[in-house]
Amino acid sequence: MTAETSQTLDRGLRVLKLLADTDHGLTVTELAAKLGVNRTVVYRLLATLEQHSLVRRDLGGRARVGLGVLGLAHQVHPLLREAALPALRALAEDIGATAHLTLVDGTEALAVAVVEPTWTDYHVAYRTGFRHPLDRGAAGRAILAGRGLQPSPGGGWERCPDDVYAELAAAVPAVGLVDGYGDGFAESFADGPADGPLDAGAGGGSGLHGANGARDGGERAIGALPLPAMRYVITSGELEAGASGAAAPLLGVPGVEGSVGVVMLADSVPERVGARVVEAAVEVADALR
Repeated sequence: MTAETSQTLDRGLRVLKLLADTDHGLTVTELAAKLGVNRTVVYRLLATLEQHSLVRRDLGGRARVGLGVLGLAHQVHPLLREAALPALRALAEDIGATAHLTLVDGTEALAVAVVEPTWTDYHVAYRTGFRHPLDRGAAGRAILAGRGLQPSPGGGWERCPDDVYAELAAAVPAVGLVDGYGDGFAESFADGPADGPLDAGAGGGSGLHGANGARDGGERAIGALPLPAMRYVITSGELEAGASGAAAPLLGVPGVEGSVGVVMLADSVPERVGARVVEAAVEVADALR
């Protein structure tokens, strides 16, 4: 038996979802067309949502998501933290390093859950609420890689061309993809020996690796091309001298964009850490679905 629902509430929620999916807002006419209703209905929906600060109008009259949504979003963090803690705790104890769940907050990466190992003599103190730019550190770089972005030659990040991705996918042997990983991952690789560090810009060495802990694709790295088999990011010294990190994107969770990773006091990340981080990211994603 289907439960009774509110058509008005359903339309209001659809308005919020439509506005959340656009960066430039929508006009009343555009919303009416997408909802299949007349403009009068849209005006009433927007007026109600504006009263709760969930929608705002810009100077051109286009409707956008309002700041009131932030208050609702902040209440989601405790729920995400609770769901992620078992996998993070297992990761921290297994690796002997501080594990974290990091989410996107505007242009920054925000640590919303942190678990420190209990048996180590020393480890990195990484507090909940710690922020850093998305393009610095393994956690932020993993999120950008999950968006299908790669470092651009002139600085910043750019989307990897589909034709280049297809060309490399045919040329580079796969190493056994983990479910949910493999599509849309990109990193700019410097030439060098297959087991050497990757260099993706300022700061310490960094790069996107395969879950077997080694760089794939032969004896030399392939520059500025996406590698379908590579799915975790390693950085060193980008956020703190003497500290290294590994992180994998959190994928397949609607409305949640983030990464799972570890940070440790070491000049390099042991090979087994990458595969373990990927496994933990899959576990957290499963817990959040």
